[in-house]
Amino acid sequence: QINFELVSSNSNKLATNLANWEGVNAEQVSDNRLSITLSSMPRFVKPANDKHSADSFVMDLSEPSTKAFVASYQQAYGDLPFKLEHLTAFVAGYIVDPNYIHGFNIASVVASQRSGDCTEYAVLTAALARSLGLSARVIIGTVIVEQTDHVNAFGHAWTEVWHNGQWHIVDSALYRSDATQQFYLPASELDNEGPGYGMGLARAFVLMPERLHSLRSKP
Repeated sequence: QINFELVSSNSNKLATNLANWEGVNAEQVSDNRLSITLSSMPRFVKPANDKHSADSFVMDLSEPSTKAFVASYQQAYGDLPFKLEHLTAFVAGYIVDPNYIHGFNIASVVASQRSGDCTEYAVLTAALARSLGLSARVIIGTVIVEQTDHVNAFGHAWTEVWHNGQWHIVDSALYRSDATQQFYLPASELDNEGPGYGMGLARAFVLMPERLHSLRSKP
């Protein structure tokens, strides 16, 4: 576990959201400040629902490029017992042009262009999981990356996949990271997957912390 304080103009709402994850404890210490104790892999406590397996505008599973992408996964892993790591490894290798020039592409565009940043990795991973019959969703938040000589924290997106009765964090974007440990602090789910998904993104980004400080390990 790690401890830190964060500053957010929406600290009350962020604390309410964080109460839905095991492994995150948020205590209000002032109007805009939370004290956080965080485990590396917090787990969302509510079960999956129908929208987490649906074909949507963002997760456009029926588009030809998405179907071709899924078919290439099945060709690579179809004969093996299923593992969540297969999703992570395949998407990490499938996106051959990681960059930050895109805004937020839907699954079929990512499958076609094979390019993007963490949001594209997260969307494509979620679409792959849904195509395989699993529930999945995209989470916007902060990742704290611990390396041998320093610690970084930055805004990030990742996937949560429902498997064996619980949610699991699946992060294809950082699959090849050389970090000694990563801690995931969620802000919000991308809950709007329709044509107006940009508004859902805006709501998620509003809950992102403005600043983290007093970061320390907790035995």
